[in-house]
Amino acid sequence: MPRLQKAKYNYPNTVLYFTVNNLYTILIMTNMRVRLTLTIVCFYCMAYAQTPEKAYAQVKYHFIHVRDTTHRNKPYTEDLVLLLGKTSSAYSSLDAEIEIKLRDKEVTDQIKKASNPNSLDLLLTGSRPVSQIDYFQFISSNKLFTIYKLKNDYLTEEALPRIKWNIAKDTMNINGYHSQKATAYFRGRNYTAWFCADFPIHTGPWKLNGLPGLILQASDFKNEVIFKFAGFEDISKKNLMVKLPADAIKASQKDVDRLLKLKQTNPTAYAKLPQGKVREMLDNFDYLRVHSISVNSPSINFGNVINNPIELPEKK
Repeated sequence: MPRLQKAKYNYPNTVLYFTVNNLYTILIMTNMRVRLTLTIVCFYCMAYAQTPEKAYAQVKYHFIHVRDTTHRNKPYTEDLVLLLGKTSSAYSSLDAEIEIKLRDKEVTDQIKKASNPNSLDLLLTGSRPVSQIDYFQFISSNKLFTIYKLKNDYLTEEALPRIKWNIAKDTMNINGYHSQKATAYFRGRNYTAWFCADFPIHTGPWKLNGLPGLILQASDFKNEVIFKFAGFEDISKKNLMVKLPADAIKASQKDVDRLLKLKQTNPTAYAKLPQGKVREMLDNFDYLRVHSISVNSPSINFGNVINNPIELPEKK
């Protein structure tokens, strides 16, 4: 292991150590009476031998989740997109992509209209909460990679979950696509899924997979978690790829869970952790020209309480 050097950060009750090449990071939080040790080894995607594939289509889903059972009439909602390769898929937030484009447009429009382009007073719309987790399914190698967008992009690897589906004879037309019903128990919930065999890829939204066709729609029996089909687009002429991010840091699930717990229980300490690459508003934008930035609160109709996570404890 490379020799560890003490970091030049003065965080209260926190000692950060890192190597010059950032291959290992160890965090010790003494104020929490918890010895939190993160050993994160950075591998580039080539190390996983997951061959990138050109995406030929994308499927949009409207996600509905009753996260707070005390306010069932105010579920969390988000639009997400599934990129399809021949033997792989990538599932990420469409709302996050849209917000980035809208924010860029806000800045560009205000720069054009500014009376003094060298002293900008920007008024931006705040970002609503969106999913900070992307899922990559590689069917041929039976792998599921999850990207957690925290202070850095952390990548975990596991085998694709094996879901014991029961395929029924029931069929349904979903926006012109002939679909067939299947049911299964998965991660603490009973699901009904509708898959289309016209798409010969055994994938779907989130971690759902294993049916003889693309999962177009799925929901649990209580309708607390819903993946609703919202559109299909042929993108074969676009140069979009299903591939893992090259700068993701490989981590164990325990490491990621510790970071998530730190973010939740001690946000001040989490905020002081070194930040990885940050996506700027505009390429080649001179921030010295900004005099002030004001942010309007976004309009959302769901709360932050989560007492009903998407994954529940397994039945004993």
